[in-house]
Amino acid sequence: MSPSLRLLLLPLLLLATHAAAHGFVSQVSIAGKPYNGNVPNGETDPSIIRQIKDISPVKGASNPDLFCGLGSQVASEIADANPGDTIGVKWVGGGGENWPHNTGPMLTYLASCGSTPCTQLNPNTDTTKWFKIQQESRTSPGGPWTQAALMDASTNVVYVKLPSNLAPGSYLLRHEIIALHLAVDKGGAEFYPACAQIKVGGQGTGQPEQDELVTFPGAYSDTDPGIFDPNVFDVNAPYTFPGPQIAKFVQDGSSGSSNSTSGSSSGSSGSNSNSGSGSNSTSGSGSNGSSDPGTGSSNPQAALSGSSKKCRLTKRSSSFSSDSTNTGIAQKKKKRSSFTHHQDIVHLNMNIQMYKPKHLSRVMKSLFA
Repeated sequence: MSPSLRLLLLPLLLLATHAAAHGFVSQVSIAGKPYNGNVPNGETDPSIIRQIKDISPVKGASNPDLFCGLGSQVASEIADANPGDTIGVKWVGGGGENWPHNTGPMLTYLASCGSTPCTQLNPNTDTTKWFKIQQESRTSPGGPWTQAALMDASTNVVYVKLPSNLAPGSYLLRHEIIALHLAVDKGGAEFYPACAQIKVGGQGTGQPEQDELVTFPGAYSDTDPGIFDPNVFDVNAPYTFPGPQIAKFVQDGSSGSSNSTSGSSSGSSGSNSNSGSGSNSTSGSGSNGSSDPGTGSSNPQAALSGSSKKCRLTKRSSSFSSDSTNTGIAQKKKKRSSFTHHQDIVHLNMNIQMYKPKHLSRVMKSLFA
């Protein structure tokens, strides 16, 4: 291959690698019933999942796209749900491959659509109020982040349980991954929010308190310790979740999940102070210091079932339904490497071994041989 052709192809290869390092939610299940989403910026089929325009992360805590993702659009459908239902959220990489990141927390919020149908609720970052129902960090003290399990096709679904006493009404469900592989530098965190539209029935009375409500943007700051985290690769360092505490009514109903945190959040509402790093174990001075069974991903009945409906990732349709019989992300047994993607490694400002230039040269030679 001529040198000029190699120079021409190199940017394309780097762009493909960069794109593959991002992702989106391809499917949501409610009590085992799957609902497919649409490919970012692709054709739009009826769905409960709000379609985004791009698989890239939202950058910056003040970015309006923190609401539901980059250029998120109102979805056309609403799914019925009941208090206590298990929600499965399936994350995939940009080309339909596995989720590419392994560092950082996962959080879940709800926002009431009020008297406006969720199908008509345009992103309003000032008036839409969110409350937190779940958060996960590491699977155990010094163990991997629960996010890491998404990199395996057999465990790439996050399970969240709706509060068992949740009041009926129409809600936006917002699941969020915060990738922290670049968070050793301020502004390096990558936010991946995704929203689904649900209508909750039942006779519950649980509602958040006023000081537990936040807006997006507004809930986070780029300097929050859970967003700017120079010690993120120290497995023994405590982690502080950003944003508000889990709503008290959720904790009282034992429907939330909070894994391994320490310290207090500088988010816009409430103290999120917990200590310890065991799975689903929290204690401390904050009002979120409670122990509950969590919702993580240890619900064997909640695996996403197959679906006849296809979600198109490329020109050729691909099914996203999962036939996994695993018991969830928290029970993942296969040990994975801490660093999977070259682009994650080369940006780390840490005392870890970096790729040597000669090694990179050897890789490129093999690509262009």
